[in-house]
Amino acid sequence: MDPIKWNYFQYRKQYDYPVYIRFKQEDLNPKFIHLLTEIGFVDLNEKESKKISLSRPLTKILTIQAASPRLQQQINGPDHMDKYGQEALSIQGGLPIYTYRKVGVMGLPPGKIMWELAIHPDIAHTEQMVGLRVILTRFLAQALSDQGVLCYWGTIKDDTVVVMKQHQSYGEAIIIDIDKKVAFSNGGEMRFSSSVKILRKDKEVKTASAMNREETISFLSVSSCLLSFTGITQSMKRAIYNLSSCSTASYAVSESVVNL
Repeated sequence: MDPIKWNYFQYRKQYDYPVYIRFKQEDLNPKFIHLLTEIGFVDLNEKESKKISLSRPLTKILTIQAASPRLQQQINGPDHMDKYGQEALSIQGGLPIYTYRKVGVMGLPPGKIMWELAIHPDIAHTEQMVGLRVILTRFLAQALSDQGVLCYWGTIKDDTVVVMKQHQSYGEAIIIDIDKKVAFSNGGEMRFSSSVKILRKDKEVKTASAMNREETISFLSVSSCLLSFTGITQSMKRAIYNLSSCSTASYAVSESVVNL
């Protein structure tokens, strides 16, 4: 039997984040590759793949495969799940399990390098691709959390970090690395040296209103894409404190200011 051929993708390779996704070569689909590229993953060649260090601190590798018939039943879920949204986080056998209904189920083993995501083999609809984008964002938020890298639903527009609700962003997210002084979204990256402008679009107001530092810290702490039973990490708390000291945050004005 021939050995399994894996294709590896690294998140923001130029910044050397030890966060990877791998597919079996035969499972690769052009729409998946497009989605990974859009999010910021870079395809690695065979030589680069062999250099991935499993002993490097904070390394995370997500293996994505088609779900078995048993897992497909779990992914499809009961109809009453709709009352609680498409996402669910549960404990099964002592392991945190994340499920996005009709799209995939992912194990989140604490302290482990290898994670697994089983996806429904019939993903085709736009809303399912949005769901897969959400799942991969949840993975990134978790994988980068111990590095103090922050993740929020939204986008970057006109050198401003625009934070939204998940349904407003269609699964697009902003990754902010305060140590590297860079932020990423689907549209690319934004470098910052001193101040970061944050626009809160999840709760619009009638007149322009700035947020003070305490409000900014509170908002950034509760709005993270990290989905965890234990909440945000200590590294994230430090990053939020540092970000709040070099940012100006405000509410978006209804029907104006930003036209996305």
